[in-house]
Amino acid sequence: MEEDVLSLINEVEEIIDHGPKIPMTGKVLVDDAVIFELLDRVRAALPEELENAKWVLKERQRILDEAQAEAQKLMDRGKAYVDKMAVEHEVVRQAQTYGEEIVKQAQTFAHNVKVGAVQYADDMLQHVEESLFETLQSLRKNHEELKGLAKEDKEQKVNYEREKEE
Repeated sequence: MEEDVLSLINEVEEIIDHGPKIPMTGKVLVDDAVIFELLDRVRAALPEELENAKWVLKERQRILDEAQAEAQKLMDRGKAYVDKMAVEHEVVRQAQTYGEEIVKQAQTFAHNVKVGAVQYADDMLQHVEESLFETLQSLRKNHEELKGLAKEDKEQKVNYEREKEE
């Protein structure tokens, strides 16, 4: 079952939201084993996100190659048409104009496809980058909170031991 990083982060948030509250501190107790297990699953899911980014780049190249091939076909057809029309002297001018128009259309089409593919790839990579950044920020925040809870727990234990000794 494939898990994505954002759903795993949502699970961490759920655990924190529903964890038992420590009165008067605003802190929450969480099972560190559960959190560490979720963090391991996040680490395991990250390569999948990177694979998705690689797929986007590969797909972009495929689209560019197809656009280039289509443009070449259109240019070849236009040239063939121009050559055919050149045989008949009185329509040569029309054939040249038509051929140039086809070439311009092919170049415009290829350019538009290329720009669209680059924009699509850029948008996808931006999305992946934002997801990874949010994940990292969330992990850092959760890690700091866990360290804080562990420190508070240790301090409470020390205080408890002192009170027992007194």
